[in-house]
Amino acid sequence: MIVCVCNRLNEDRIRTAIDSGACCSEDVYARCGVRKNCGRCQETIEEMLDEKPVLEAAA
Repeated sequence: MIVCVCNRLNEDRIRTAIDSGACCSEDVYARCGVRKNCGRCQETIEEMLDEKPVLEAAA
């Protein structure tokens, strides 16, 4: 699923950035080699970041 239309970031690419150590939306953008544009995706990215500890604890 495309999360960021401006930068064509899909869910897999964002999860890869999170798995490689991104801890905030700005880190995700940087690891993907893009910059925040309109900001509509930021809330979704933050939600994905918030899920990370839950997923690690469940493993």
